[in-house]
This record gives sequence, structure tokens and C-alpha cells, in this order.
Amino acid sequence: MPGRMLWLALAMTALLAGCFAPRAETEARNWRPDGPGGRTLSQLLALSPGIAATTWESFDGPGGATEVRLTAEYAVPRLTAACPAPLAGQDAAARAFLVLGLTVSPAGAVDFAYAEARGYAASGAWQSTPLDIGVIADLVARATVLPCAALALPKGS
Repeated sequence: MPGRMLWLALAMTALLAGCFAPRAETEARNWRPDGPGGRTLSQLLALSPGIAATTWESFDGPGGATEVRLTAEYAVPRLTAACPAPLAGQDAAARAFLVLGLTVSPAGAVDFAYAEARGYAASGAWQSTPLDIGVIADLVARATVLPCAALALPKGS
């Protein structure tokens, strides 16, 4: 019986210390940017046209918050079909990514921090294009998130 009480005391201590609290990545994945009745960020990403893969990372942030970074790789052929061909002196992106930064407070509140589009050409050229919070609205609307300009890279960049 004393062993059972020890395990119960340890479990209660872990619970009170926040050991069983949802991880910041889980909070970010379950964030509903369109409000309580909307889809979660994970669901929006699953519905976003052209996403081929996602990677989630988290880091210590300021003031006890956690920064969660989502990197979503897009299938470039699906994106370029709606974009004009690159101009002379530009390389077409062979790989394209959305990098989305969110902050998660210790209480679990999720906020937009930053977004950027990254394009990489087969030649080695690459480009980073800053995006704004409109990316979230595009995800909610199931619109293409990456602009065509992010898929046409200056040669040798």
C-alpha cells in the first residue's frame, strides 16, 4: 500500500508541475484561427492545395512563451500551373516552402508571429519572401498561400 501512495503522490506532483500539459506544438496544431467553430490549423493545412509535407519544431521564446515553427513544403508543379513562367534572368523554383512562426504562451494562447515563403531552384538559387498574417486567411479560405513571385528566383541568388 505505501508503494501505491508514493506513485499517487508522484503523479499528483507531475500533474501540478504541468508535466501533463499539452505541448506547445499540440496547442499550435489545434489552434482555430477562424474561431471556436472553425477548423484547426492542422486541418487547414491538410486541406491547403499543394502541401506535400509538414514539419513542426518548437523553441524557447521570450517571456516564457514557446515559438512553434511550421515548415510546409508545397508540390511546386501544383503551384506553378497558376503562375506565369519565370522571366528571362530568373530560375523557376524546384522546391517551395511556407515557414510559419507562432508563439504559444504558457497559458496555451496561440498568436501569429511571422511567415515567409522560401523558394529554391535546381541551380542553387534561393529566395525568401516575407509574408504577413494574410497567410492565415488564405489557409482558412483554402486559397494558394505562396505568391507566384516566390516561385521565380533571381539567377544566382
